[in-house]
Amino acid sequence: MSTSVSAATRRCAPADLGAFPELFADYCSNFPSVADLYPGDWRTPSVRRETAAAAADRPADRDVLASALAEQNAAWGADEAAQQNIEALRDPDTVAVVTGQQVGLFTGPLYTIYKTITTLQLAEKWAEQTGRMVVPVFWVEGEDHDFEEISTSHVLRRNEVVSLPYAPEVGPNPGAVGRLDLTDEIDDVLSRLDDVLPDSDFKPSVMERVRAAYQPGTCLEDAFARLLRSLFADEGLVFCNPDDERLKALARPLFRRELREPEATAARVAAAGETLRGRGYHAQVRAQPTNLFWLNDEGRHPIDLGDDFQLRDTGRTFTRGEMLDRLDEEPGRFSPNVVLRPLMQDLLLPTAAYVAGPSEVSYFAQYGEVYDWAGLDMPLIHPRASVSLVEGKVQKVLDKYDLSVCDFRIQFEALFQDVVVGTMDVDVEAAFEEATTRIHKALNALKPEVEEVDSTLSASTEATRAAVVEELNDLKQRTVRAEKRHRDDVRAQLEKARVNLRPRGTLQERTVNVLYYLNKYSPDLLADLRATLSTDTSAHQIVTL
Repeated sequence: MSTSVSAATRRCAPADLGAFPELFADYCSNFPSVADLYPGDWRTPSVRRETAAAAADRPADRDVLASALAEQNAAWGADEAAQQNIEALRDPDTVAVVTGQQVGLFTGPLYTIYKTITTLQLAEKWAEQTGRMVVPVFWVEGEDHDFEEISTSHVLRRNEVVSLPYAPEVGPNPGAVGRLDLTDEIDDVLSRLDDVLPDSDFKPSVMERVRAAYQPGTCLEDAFARLLRSLFADEGLVFCNPDDERLKALARPLFRRELREPEATAARVAAAGETLRGRGYHAQVRAQPTNLFWLNDEGRHPIDLGDDFQLRDTGRTFTRGEMLDRLDEEPGRFSPNVVLRPLMQDLLLPTAAYVAGPSEVSYFAQYGEVYDWAGLDMPLIHPRASVSLVEGKVQKVLDKYDLSVCDFRIQFEALFQDVVVGTMDVDVEAAFEEATTRIHKALNALKPEVEEVDSTLSASTEATRAAVVEELNDLKQRTVRAEKRHRDDVRAQLEKARVNLRPRGTLQERTVNVLYYLNKYSPDLLADLRATLSTDTSAHQIVTL
């Protein structure tokens, strides 16, 4: 079976899904209300041209950057278009549209794919609107030390979520997880994936790509980049691994300033957080001195600020001078946290736009003063495509019960009850509402007669009214529960839709891996989505397969 993507996607506002930060929802649907927190309107062509002009002047050293990227991408099987894009970065007029993601197993959840598609689409659109060469870049984030966060992939099988954990023995602080070599246990995960995915015309090709990338002895960041590269072959996508001595050397000025003024960025992030809270939003980032980690054979350690610099949980300390000397000698030892990471990215790359997930969009609201401190221009922040893929079997359920993707934001039992009540032969709501009205009328007529006999019985009349209405409501609920017990077919159908649209209670894009869909509908699905999804990502897009 080959894929057929609906020619016209449907859309819904982010707020209607009940799954995004309020700040992100306003950024997408009411940008003027948050415009002062960001560098410019991400939707406006004139702002894009101005931002591109500023970005063209920003990189630290284009030749060193391009040489490092050429070597990295060659190791990941760069296509000719990617090689040409890397060379184009040497040109001072070239800019980049950038995205990035942690190195999740088998590319992680679907949002990694949507980030990539949006980045490729925007590079083309920005080139048209600015008259510049615009290169799509994917920042391979492998320096985080939270192995558990990236080590499990999830696919669907017969309307259930199946977890595929890769669980070799790693210590509590494994260091930069992207550096970890895959052990023989990855073969067990691949075998499990092969078992879980049903046979299809596309399965041999899909499994071949995954096995080629995820081989014992290959480090996680290489496996991630190779698989993502194979999924977007010939698209000109350039990958950048910041865990590179040459790139860290280019970032020395930023890291040096952080070490010399270790409280400056944290104070700016905290002040911005207070501003957000004052406007009714949540502060997304909490920073503390410093926003750097130290990488060594024992792990990735936060560099804390005390009387001197301290490597957390190691007992090791450095004076400021000693730490600055180490930066000069071994820049690869230093790793930025969530605050400095985008600044390092935009110091190295001519970033005109960054394609961000919902949480990242919110993060950047706290970074404006930090960019000013670093002497950098913040790129325009463009939300990635947010998407629900609706298979035919699920669409039938939605159509049958007149439901939308957004209806699954509510608690399942409440949704089930609403559907059951709506499909009952008897209009329960109307019947009980009519009965309640009659009772009120009867008691209203009876009340004067009772009070004429004894005025003190007025309270008893109202108590009787409340008791009767309560009993009537209880009877209505028992009637509905009885109907629900006889509607296992409805429950099963709604459960099927829920697992596909909100697996484990979260959005599909945050849980399910793309391999499930590629195996079922063909790897060509990615090209179809690239052609179908809109770069107006202010709304959640619903695509019928």
